[in-house]
Amino acid sequence: MQQDMIQGKAVTIQEVFTARQYRLDSYQRDYTWGREDIRRLIDDLRTKFMTNWSLEHDREDVARYSPYFLGPYVYHDDAHITFLVDGQQRITTLHLMLIYLRELLLAQDLEGEAAHLSSLIQSRKFGKPVYTLDIPDRGPFLEQVFSAQDYALPDNAPGDLRRLWEGARVLQEEFPDELRGDALPYFVDWLLDGVCMVGIRAATSEQGWEIYESMNDRGVRLGPIDLLKSFLLSKIGGEKGGIDKLWRQMVSDLAGIDVNAPAEFIKTFLISRYADVSMEPGDKPTDVERINGPFHAWVKDNVERLDLQRASDFRGLVEDLAKYSERFRTLAAATKAYDRELQSVFFNAYNGIKSQAAPILAAVEPKDDSASFKTKAQLIADYLDLLFARRVVNDLPSSGLDSYAARLVERVRGGVSTDKLRTILADEVSALDYDFKNMKAYGLRSNNSSQVRYLLARLTGFVQTGCGQSDDMAAYLDTSRPFEIEHIWANHFERYQPETNTRAMFDAYRNRLGALLLLRKSDNASYQDLPYERKVEYYQRQNQLAGSLHTAHRDRNPTFNKFARQYKLDRLLRAFAKFDKKAIDDRQALYQRLCELIWNPAVFGTAPVSATRRTDPSRTRTRARYDVSVADLIDKGLLLVNAELIGQRRGERFQARVLVDGQIQVASGETFRSLSGAGEFVLQTKACPGWNFWQTQVDGRLVRLIDIRREALEKGLV
Repeated sequence: MQQDMIQGKAVTIQEVFTARQYRLDSYQRDYTWGREDIRRLIDDLRTKFMTNWSLEHDREDVARYSPYFLGPYVYHDDAHITFLVDGQQRITTLHLMLIYLRELLLAQDLEGEAAHLSSLIQSRKFGKPVYTLDIPDRGPFLEQVFSAQDYALPDNAPGDLRRLWEGARVLQEEFPDELRGDALPYFVDWLLDGVCMVGIRAATSEQGWEIYESMNDRGVRLGPIDLLKSFLLSKIGGEKGGIDKLWRQMVSDLAGIDVNAPAEFIKTFLISRYADVSMEPGDKPTDVERINGPFHAWVKDNVERLDLQRASDFRGLVEDLAKYSERFRTLAAATKAYDRELQSVFFNAYNGIKSQAAPILAAVEPKDDSASFKTKAQLIADYLDLLFARRVVNDLPSSGLDSYAARLVERVRGGVSTDKLRTILADEVSALDYDFKNMKAYGLRSNNSSQVRYLLARLTGFVQTGCGQSDDMAAYLDTSRPFEIEHIWANHFERYQPETNTRAMFDAYRNRLGALLLLRKSDNASYQDLPYERKVEYYQRQNQLAGSLHTAHRDRNPTFNKFARQYKLDRLLRAFAKFDKKAIDDRQALYQRLCELIWNPAVFGTAPVSATRRTDPSRTRTRARYDVSVADLIDKGLLLVNAELIGQRRGERFQARVLVDGQIQVASGETFRSLSGAGEFVLQTKACPGWNFWQTQVDGRLVRLIDIRREALEKGLV
């Protein structure tokens, strides 16, 4: 009898992946997680970890970090095989994450830690290597990913494999910068020993099915939506049938978009209408943090702020929720399918900007018709899109957009007219202290292919539609990647060695934005290795931006010539018989000008005369771990402006210098706001512990910047 009992046990991620060979039971669904699910998991892990980590910590300090519970999984054993009954979505995603983290550890020469992850990713069973998640159809894909090679997704790939491929791409493109630097080994330690699940072991396959049924079909515990509904309806006197029906219809309509949409809408509504968005993260949870958790409890604790006094007030809140849910559904639909009327809503969703709905709902007035609502939505989405593009080319994290969205909620809450909204947005843009002027050396790096692809898509689309061609933005940004980044310079250093001298300089120029195009994947693969003089003949048959490189492109092309004249681009939008370093610089200038035209703040009108520059809210440091930056060391005279930085690896020496604002400029001219970013670039790798990598001369000897920082902290200088 005892052996037939269901058993549950808390296990760390390390234990989940140790000495196991998982397969899926017959009734388990395929891998279904999409980009947003993986983004949410990464963000949850990052947020929890970063509230604990400090650069001054020793690795042993990780043992005292707060743990994180990732949920349950159900399994049963059959000989040496463990069959997953429930929980494969998280375990599959974690398996992909371990593979990617191993790649990052190898990039930092942490071979021992990488070898440990290898033992969790795969093991040997009966003399053969097997992956811990041993799903036969996934073998070739995992082999390529484990070997850090690009997997060529077949055109006829099944949905399960396609989503796995997309999941690996999300990790490659969107894994947080701060976790790829000095924090990386600490994060891996915490993930393995501080993140846990509850393993529920069934005695048999049949018992596993019973558990699966009960967890997914019956006896599901009440969530925040159900608890909020119960609370609100309990406060409404008299007949509740009508309001109950209204609530159920609202939830049903939202769930038709996405299973998470009902909860996401209620969170967004509460943040947009009632939350104190000015609260800074600290020891006490902010309104936004509480709403993003069990939001029903926040509503109960804030009935006065929501002005809920009488039964009619509670009824009115449900009616408001139902009314605004229709607006939210419109936005949600625009995030999934390209709609030219709300194109920036689609763009922001592609770029992972989750905060756009709150300021949009905050700006809406009850009297707004559909056209007014869409105008306001597009204006706010345009503003966030402009911020994203400017931040990308200035090496600023896109995660900082949340603070801008929060400030915008404060300024537009309660509803504003379209004219007033334009004035507010014009004021916000005029206060920015960064634009497109510093993108001279911007280009493709190890961690920004998604952003570069987006910029190229917008540049290509702008020229195409400006020349009267079809709007193909949905295809350019399709997650199945029918279009890919094309390097105009083939990866042959010997062809360009006379003018670039070093491999590092060649790589820097080859990856400049001006040396890149967006082409159909099939075409990109067929002639990417050819010399420019042969490639350009093919470019002529591609999109207008690619074709403009050909000397004959202006011949009998009136729409292109009209476009060039309309935007005064005759000098910049020119052809090149030879594509050398000077041509790349010229093309970079063209791309900069196109960015200025696409993200033109004139769409918001003229800013008030009183508009002044404000501190970038995303750069405000609110926790001790951010209190020491390169700029702080400069301010205290501990690091000189123009100081030479030296990095060394495997006998090779790299140089950079410190700029007056604390940015780091490498030898080829690129600038970075983080030491890790500069290190990744010169090493041409995906991860670098910047504070530990870079050194500078102090009293005639090389000293690591981490040691300068540590000494300054110990002496109380910073």
